[in-house]
Amino acid sequence: MSDVVTDLRQFSVSRVTLGLILSVAMIAAVITWNSARLVARIDQLEAAVESIEESMDLNGYARSVHVDELATRVGELADSVGYLLEREHLRVDS
Repeated sequence: MSDVVTDLRQFSVSRVTLGLILSVAMIAAVITWNSARLVARIDQLEAAVESIEESMDLNGYARSVHVDELATRVGELADSVGYLLEREHLRVDS
C-alpha cells in the first residue's frame, strides 16, 4: 500500500511524458482544425454546385444541339438551291 499516493504533491510526471502528451494533444487539435476547415469548404462547394444546378437551363443545351442540326440542314439546302440556280442559269443561257 505504499505505492498509493495520498498527497497530490507526491504525484510527479516526467517532463518527457508531459511533452509527449502535449505534442499528441497539439497534433490532434491541428488535425481537427484542418478537418473542420475542409468540411466547411466542401459544404460551400456543395452549396455552389446546387445553386448552379438550380439556375442552369438544361433546355439551352438542347437548343444549341438543335441550332447545330438546323445549320447543317440549311447548309444542305443552300447547296441544293445553288445547284438548282446554276441549272436554271445554264438552261436560260442555252
